[in-house]
Amino acid sequence: MTYLDVKELVEKEYLPVIPIGSLEIHGPHLPLGIDGIVAHRLALEAARYEKIVVLPPIYYSYVPEHRHFPGTISLKASTFMKLLGELCDELQRMGFRKIVLLNGHGGNIAPLRTFLRERLWRRGACVYAILAPWNLASDVIEELREGRVYGHACEIETSIALHVAPELVRRERIPLGEIPTGPRHVVNGVETPVDWVVYAVEGAVGSPSLASQDKGRKIFEKIVERLVEIFRKIREDKLCEEGLAKYSNLATCSYQEDPA
Repeated sequence: MTYLDVKELVEKEYLPVIPIGSLEIHGPHLPLGIDGIVAHRLALEAARYEKIVVLPPIYYSYVPEHRHFPGTISLKASTFMKLLGELCDELQRMGFRKIVLLNGHGGNIAPLRTFLRERLWRRGACVYAILAPWNLASDVIEELREGRVYGHACEIETSIALHVAPELVRRERIPLGEIPTGPRHVVNGVETPVDWVVYAVEGAVGSPSLASQDKGRKIFEKIVERLVEIFRKIREDKLCEEGLAKYSNLATCSYQEDPA
């Protein structure tokens, strides 16, 4: 695009969508950046049906739970949120009144929820976050899955990867059978910093050998279908802007450090 293309999209009230992924271990068979690759492809496919403009994906995000594996790069939560804040402020400066974050990494959900609340400190563009797009196809996943466990580099994620980027899947490295895991929680009923670490001891869970390209296609298409409907509703929404005008206690559009 040129700057004139962007000017036209602002005038036509297109939704800017920022795909967010990660760089982290996804077992021995999937690329480190698969979360961002899938989020980007979902957005591009949805753009065929809705008035959205897809920004370059963000691969650097919040992955402290996998820093003990080579290849993982994690930002601190504060750095990640500041990055998103400045990106949103720049889009707002251009004239976009609504911004969508399309997240592809489960570990980003907690800081993204905090980020959304922090936007109450300022007035301006409404930020919408689609935190877990895979849940949009939960009914299809339940219908198709054969494995007992899924959640990371599993049968489901490997199937989606086989559909979206089959050339990047190391098929000869796909583990056979169910990947060994530890206890789901260190102590039942509480959370600790190492719950995921002691659970996903090999950086993957489930039975990726049960994955198939056909499963991935069906799941991907259902997510896109439901994303398109969400984007339509976001474009029509007025409550977010009304809520920000009512509850924000900062009247500036420029980025500011969090109040002490």
